Amino acid sequence: MNIRQLEAFRATVTAGTVNGAAEMLGTSQSTVSRLIGHLERSLALALFDRANGRLVPTPEGQLIFEQAEHAHRAHARIQELAADVRQNRVGQIAISCMPALGLSFLPGVVKAFCDKYPGVSISLEIQSSARVEDWIAAQQTDFGLAELPFSRADVAVDEFCRVPYYAIVPPGHPLAARRELQPRDFDGLPFISMTSVCQVRHHVDQFFDTHGVRRVTHLETSYLQAVGEFVHLGMGVALADPFTVHANLDRVEARVLRPSLDFGVGLLYPRHRPLSKVCRTFIAFLRESRDRCFSEVSARCGA
Repeated sequence: MNIRQLEAFRATVTAGTVNGAAEMLGTSQSTVSRLIGHLERSLALALFDRANGRLVPTPEGQLIFEQAEHAHRAHARIQELAADVRQNRVGQIAISCMPALGLSFLPGVVKAFCDKYPGVSISLEIQSSARVEDWIAAQQTDFGLAELPFSRADVAVDEFCRVPYYAIVPPGHPLAARRELQPRDFDGLPFISMTSVCQVRHHVDQFFDTHGVRRVTHLETSYLQAVGEFVHLGMGVALADPFTVHANLDRVEARVLRPSLDFGVGLLYPRHRPLSKVCRTFIAFLRESRDRCFSEVSARCGA
């Protein structure tokens, strides 16, 4: 028994004749008759009473017809669902993301994506980069964004971006008069630092130590978004990635820093579990949004 045989049987009962069934299915009468014959032999049941040249369902045939109707509706629903999946009208996405992108950049991307694909459900977990890696390894999320580098064998990593940090200063700060800044420009200035549990803190400290720069670090926080807020309030200067700069374009002054530190973000996903179509569509959408973000920051603050 197969779906074509059931469709031929259902169409014959519905139309009342083999000829009518053939027209419904867009095939020949002989094909319909052959399919019904195969179905009866496979079920070992007579589905039609063929007395007096008429095709009348037997009681057994009527029972089979009721189930064939259910199968037809289920088949139609599967086809509709497949079309919805192809067009990203349905689906679920679970994302884990580091705070630098998860608190400002990613919500805007999710909003734009949901506007275009309103039937997709999205879950966003904001975690430290180390926790993002753990969640991906445990397959608790579809993909994640976290600060590079990573080395776990069970986590696949694509480079999402590797871009320089910007220097950010309060509006009206003397350093805002320059187009570019150097590390020594921070010497002796109040500096908003990340806490010691943040991976980037050690890179920033080493960067300024290498250049012999002594900053005044009386204020620290674990979120770059808070760094931007403190700078906006005039409490010091700082370094910030382009995503954080983009979220604060009208609140702080951002300048190119030469030389600078690289900000590297990886796109992480379980190595042995393929991404769904809707996830791949979201990631393409995410990359486009990243490029627009960088372009806007570059246009305002310099390459």
